[in-house]
Amino acid sequence: MRLFAGVRPKSRGAFAVPMRTMLTLVNAVLVNAGFLLAFLIRYGFTFPEYNFAPYKRSFLFLTAIYVLSAAGCGVYRRRFKSSWDLFKRVFSALFISTLLSVAFVYVFRVEWGAFPTSIFIISFFVNLLLVFAVSRRLLKAAKRIKKKVVVLGEEEIEDMMPRRPHVVKQKIHSIRELLGCRDLDEILICEKIRDDSDFSLLVYLVQKLKVEVVFSPSIYMELLPMRINGEGPVAYLNTFFGRKPDIEEFFMRVLDVVASMFILIISAPAIAVAGLLIKSTSSGPVFYKQERVGKDGKVFTLYKFRTMVKDAEKRVGPVLATRDDPRVTGVGRILRAMRLDELPQLFNVLRGDMSLVGPRPERPHFVRQHRVLRQMRLVVRPGITGLAQVRSLYDLKPKHKIKYDHLYIQRRSFLLNLYILAKTVPVIFSKKGW
Repeated sequence: MRLFAGVRPKSRGAFAVPMRTMLTLVNAVLVNAGFLLAFLIRYGFTFPEYNFAPYKRSFLFLTAIYVLSAAGCGVYRRRFKSSWDLFKRVFSALFISTLLSVAFVYVFRVEWGAFPTSIFIISFFVNLLLVFAVSRRLLKAAKRIKKKVVVLGEEEIEDMMPRRPHVVKQKIHSIRELLGCRDLDEILICEKIRDDSDFSLLVYLVQKLKVEVVFSPSIYMELLPMRINGEGPVAYLNTFFGRKPDIEEFFMRVLDVVASMFILIISAPAIAVAGLLIKSTSSGPVFYKQERVGKDGKVFTLYKFRTMVKDAEKRVGPVLATRDDPRVTGVGRILRAMRLDELPQLFNVLRGDMSLVGPRPERPHFVRQHRVLRQMRLVVRPGITGLAQVRSLYDLKPKHKIKYDHLYIQRRSFLLNLYILAKTVPVIFSKKGW
């Protein structure tokens, strides 16, 4: 069976070349329009000839630098799986071309040294808006922004994810139907796979073809015994589930740092008041430090405001928290209800131990005790909030939380993190989650 045979253009090669040529020409014009708008923003309607002359003499070279950078970053590829995919490629191309252009002008500074550096900075943001917006409109009109997904079994997890771009789906009955396929973005597994050779094929697709493989949570839970016991090649899939392209990881890390610093700044008064209340109403330190297991099994120290009585676990040992824990102090109960006890974890995020979004970090005791907490949940940084927290109640059973965590790890992206952070706000005020 030929996958997606009905959605391909009849003359793919004849259509693809003109589209790439059109994008190249249009973007070349837009890049120069961006430079002119940057001069307009910087100097107004009267451009100083001394500063504008270097641009007039070098614009052909600057255009060539961008066109080559865009080609290297895949801006002119035949199809994009989403608008976000296009944006990342345009961003990368403009970032690289801007650095190369600054270096180019510096090398020839004797002739073009009057080219203002501020123009490069302004034009970067202007061109990012222009090139992305126009390219997106052209590609959408040509139906070149679409995600190709094959589904094995009945789909059941659409309601757990934010809205996705246009998706072309096709059902299959066996993984073997994918042999020979080269134009595919994702395989959605909603049916148990019983043949080990099919798992081997999945590993091949993930490694060689850069295809995403997503298991529905219920199916993945059925695979846990195989993974824990090391049976079959399914164990190797964990190596690739948490891995995302470098540019995607970069954006997610930037989101972590910028959002954490912003939250710390606006919550500084609340942090100071919380510290004073804890110190004045109960004995013991203000902050509670505890070892947790992070990415790749690395143990780190997690920080929270102390909400329990001093030495709460000396008698009972490590236990899972509950909604009506008798060890919680009066102030601690308020801090937990308002989620203020989690604020010190922002320092863990800034240090790189955690992310804003991800599976909640577990204690070494429970990781050793429950083997289902190992492997896949440790391939990404743990988070302060996550899909389980915005979809569930505080006392949701651990096995159900693990399903949500596995789903997040497979789907994690910059946009999904934004979605979860946005959903976290109403969850906090409704006193649900965690």
